[in-house]
Order: sequence, then structure tokens, then C-alpha cells
Amino acid sequence: MPWTGPLFEGHVCSLGYELLDWIHEFECHGPGDVQGEPLDYDDEMRDFVIEAYRLDPNTGRRVYDEGVLSRPKGRAKSEIAGHIAIAEAFGPVRFGGWGADSQPVGRPVTSPLLKCLATEESQTGNTFEVVAFIAADWGQDVHPDVYGGASGVRQYQSATAIYLPHGGEIRACTSGAASKDGGKETFVVADESHLYVLRELKSMYGTVRRNLGKRKLAEPWMLQTSTAYRPGEQSVFEDTLTAWRKGELSSTVYVNHREAKGRVDISDRPHTMAQLRDVYGAAAEWMDLDRIYREMTDPRSCPDEETAARYFLNRPMSGKDAWIPDAVVERQARKEPVEEGSAIALGFDGSLNDDSTVLIGSRMSDGFLFPIGIWAKPTGPEGNWWEVPRADVLAMIREAFERYNVSRLYADPHEWRSDIDALQQDLGERVLPWATSREVQMSAALDRLRVDLMSGAVWHDGDGVLMEHFRNAYVARKGGKRLVRKEYPNSDRKIDSVVGAALAYEARADAISAGWTESSDDNRVFCW
Repeated sequence: MPWTGPLFEGHVCSLGYELLDWIHEFECHGPGDVQGEPLDYDDEMRDFVIEAYRLDPNTGRRVYDEGVLSRPKGRAKSEIAGHIAIAEAFGPVRFGGWGADSQPVGRPVTSPLLKCLATEESQTGNTFEVVAFIAADWGQDVHPDVYGGASGVRQYQSATAIYLPHGGEIRACTSGAASKDGGKETFVVADESHLYVLRELKSMYGTVRRNLGKRKLAEPWMLQTSTAYRPGEQSVFEDTLTAWRKGELSSTVYVNHREAKGRVDISDRPHTMAQLRDVYGAAAEWMDLDRIYREMTDPRSCPDEETAARYFLNRPMSGKDAWIPDAVVERQARKEPVEEGSAIALGFDGSLNDDSTVLIGSRMSDGFLFPIGIWAKPTGPEGNWWEVPRADVLAMIREAFERYNVSRLYADPHEWRSDIDALQQDLGERVLPWATSREVQMSAALDRLRVDLMSGAVWHDGDGVLMEHFRNAYVARKGGKRLVRKEYPNSDRKIDSVVGAALAYEARADAISAGWTESSDDNRVFCW
């Protein structure tokens, strides 16, 4: 009978509990200081495995077709991926029925085909080395009942394929090989996917991921492991985490990402050490954090603060030309509803079919920023021939004048001039064209917003898309003016929410300068 419910607090329907017992009994640490020694996963990694193997409580099928494990350098992500790969080849990893206590019971995959994706033709990657060591070296002696008969390996350090005694194989796969294979994989590891920057590597990832749908009964899935990406390189991991932050990933993708919170200031040793302890979690007990901090501050290892933060705080950070630090964007996020009838100012930045179109609000009482509408071009084929739904955008603007007491709207007229004229005719002098092409005025508006965010004077509501746009913004200097730009001209990483927020915040400031007060009349428009 189907799963009847949890046996203890926090218990979920998962094969992970049984699988962890199997991993601890039949596997060991991979190559390194403790190679061959017994495993003892900490709670953080145990929880990852349990969630990654969560099942539908009615059907017993896997909930996730991709897992993403993101941790700082040295957290043994590749080794854990290797342990899971071994289990996928030999262990009870698929639903085999319900036990006497109505808990799921695992079974091995029939004829498993596993691939550990490699970033270079000349190397097989850390994950496959762990797999080869356990299956063909340690395992042959310690657990011949499990690994006996596995073949194809002379030296685990240079192996590229393992043939399984019960049928199937495990392969280290390069970009060239992936493009030639027919694709009948049951499990794939994409290790260190922040390095998947080159077109060939991104194509390999895409090809293999598409192929995973070919063996429905085997319920194939992929495990992506990574450390923080370098913003702007558009690696596979950057694409993944960006989509996750924006809420665009499928519910079948499980992302477990841990990064240091708050400001990043490597020169502040106590603060950075506290961040290291937090981001390394249970591993902080056995990691040499003093040594890690020395590496972070050594320019030979980490030439800048951004590099140190990416590798050891697992924090994606833009370079020194970022318009505003990631830490400030995160620090100034505060979930807080803006009540209907509140007095606000509005900023509008529109496009036709490429850049995003945004309508941002700024509460008059404190400047609090929140998106009312963000219309973005869909990714993939859905974005072909897409155009901004102009009628929906205009309806949303009108609705904002009904829901809120709008002091004024600053709207960039570019590509929307006639529409803004019509809004001004209907809604009155509160609708004001505000051309962002006026560099002196735009620089001043951006400066007001940036300074107040940096000083903590203004907050935003933490919307994922808005925050992503802020992270994508770089400084464009023209003479003494400080404007914003994308990381490169044709980038699909949008920054329109920065412009919309600057317009809304400037509209608020100008309205106050013009005499707006808390006692100003409610001028909502209810009739059209």
C-alpha cells in the first residue's frame, strides 16, 4: 500500500534513508588523506541525499530529475557525487515496492549507464576517480560480493570506463563523446559546472540532459555540483542559479545552495571567520579555516576579494566595476507588503521585444521599493517573436493608479511615447515623461538610489527578478557621470529594474521637494 505518513518528525517519503545505510556500509572515502576509511556523513549531506531521493508517496516515482549541490571549495562535493554514482551503479536507488511498514524499498537499476562529465579531453575529473577507486581498487578487496567482476580499470587514476558485472557501465565523458552518444543514461554527474563556460561544454550538458528522458522506467536523473560562478561568464551553473533565484526552474530540479550572507569584507578577520564557519557548516569542525583565511588574503591564491568570496564563501560576486555590491542588494531586502491605498511614486522603463519592461513602486513614507510588474522575454523557443504585452502593461499602470495613491509616475518615453501621452491625458499631470537618455539627470537619479541603498536608508522587497537585475548592472562611466550598463552590449542579462527603481525613487524625491506630505489628499482613480 502507498506511504502512510512520516515515522518521526521531519521524515519524508524517500529512498535516501536506506541508501545512506548502503553507502556507509559498502563505500569509503576516495583518494586523499583518508582514502579507504569508513564514511560518516554529517547531517547536512545526509539531508541532501534524503531529499535528492524523495519519492512521490502515491506512485513511488522520483520527485526530482536533477539535483544541484553548491558548496564552497573543499566541501567534498565531487567525492559525494562519486559516492552517489557508485550507489546508482550497484545500490538500491529506485523504488522496488512498499515494505511491511509502508515505507519504500529500493532496488538496483537494470543495466545502468552512468556518465561523469569531464571538462577536458585530457582528464576524467575528481568524481570518476572516486568511482574508479571504490569500484575497482578498494571494493574488489573489501566487498567482492558487491564489486567483484567490475572490469576495465588498470589504474584508477587514469581510468575512463568501468564495466559492471551485472550489465551496464560507468564512463568519464568528454564533450566530443557526448555529442556522438545515443543517450541512454540513467545517471549523470556534471561536476564543477561553474567551469562549463565554453560552448562545447554547455552543449555537452544540454545534450546529455535532453537525453535523460529516453529511459522512462529507469527514471534517469542528473547531479550538478559546483562552487560559485564568476558573474557574466554565463556558465551552466550561473544559468542554473540565476533561474533558481528568479523562480524559473522546474519543481523537478532540487537546488541545495549555501553561501555566506551579509557584507563581504575579507580584511575583517572575525567577520570572515564567522562566515566561513557558517558556509562550511558541519565541515568547519575538520576544515582548517585558519589556512583557508590565509589563502583568501594571499594575492597569489586570490588576487581580489571577489575570487576569495567565490571559492571560499561560495558567493558569486561581480568585479570592481559592478554598479552595487551583491552584499548590499541582499542586505537591503526586506519582505514587507505595501498596503492598498498607500502613497507611492512609480517608475516605468519600457521595451518592445528584447529588454524587460518594468513598473516599480517606491513608498512615499520611506522609499521602500517593490515591483508592480516585470515583463521579461521568455527563455528558449518561447522567446522567439515575443513582444511585450503592451495592453497588459498599460492596464497594470492604470490599475496601480487605482490601487495606490500615486504622487507621480516617471516614465521613460522611448518606444512608448504615444502610450505615455495617452496616460497623461487620462490620469493627469502626475504622469510625467522622464527620458533616461538625459545622462546628467540619469546619473543623479542612479546616484541617489545607490547611495541610499549603500547607506541602508532604503529597502526593497527582495523580489528575485529585481535582485537579479541589480546584480547584472555594471558601471558605465561617461566623463564624470556614473551610469549603468550590462556586462557586455548584447548580454541577455537584464538591468531594467535598476532603471525603473531609480525613476521611482527619483519621482518620490521630486514629489517631496514639490510639497508632497503625508497629509496630501488621496488621489486614486477608480473610474475609467
